[in-house]
Amino acid sequence: MIRDHRGGMGLEVAGINHVCGLTPVHITAVKEHHRRQARSILDLIGMIQCSTGSSISYLMYGCYCGIGGKGWPRDSTDWCCFTHDCCYGKAERAGCRPKSESYNWYCIYGAARCGDFFDYCERMICECDMELSNCLRRNVYRKKYALWPNFLCGRTKPQCYSY
Repeated sequence: MIRDHRGGMGLEVAGINHVCGLTPVHITAVKEHHRRQARSILDLIGMIQCSTGSSISYLMYGCYCGIGGKGWPRDSTDWCCFTHDCCYGKAERAGCRPKSESYNWYCIYGAARCGDFFDYCERMICECDMELSNCLRRNVYRKKYALWPNFLCGRTKPQCYSY
């Protein structure tokens, strides 16, 4: 089963209506700048859904999954999100807008893969999101870190060495 995602718009490739737990998302009646930002968020959510079967579960997981991030990552799953934050930081330093740039990607048998790119930023952002979604897939989701309160994260933060 393969689904091609072109900037948040679904294109059926294998003739199957329901792939990776996703239904087609169509954003048509909004202005372009809102549309691009919504697509970027949908790209990331879609990749996580494809790879793990549940994107919402990671919304407030540990100290780094979801919006923001501070302290020390709680486990290997939280480290995936910390690394993703570092990757987005690198993209921003390169002049990219990881929270608003859309890209092409595919869901292939439960694994997110990047598609064709128009520019360097699309490639960089897609690879950040693909690495996160596939890292989450490889690591254990521990319910005890769901809805983890920020005050338990502490103040010591690891460095983004490879980024």
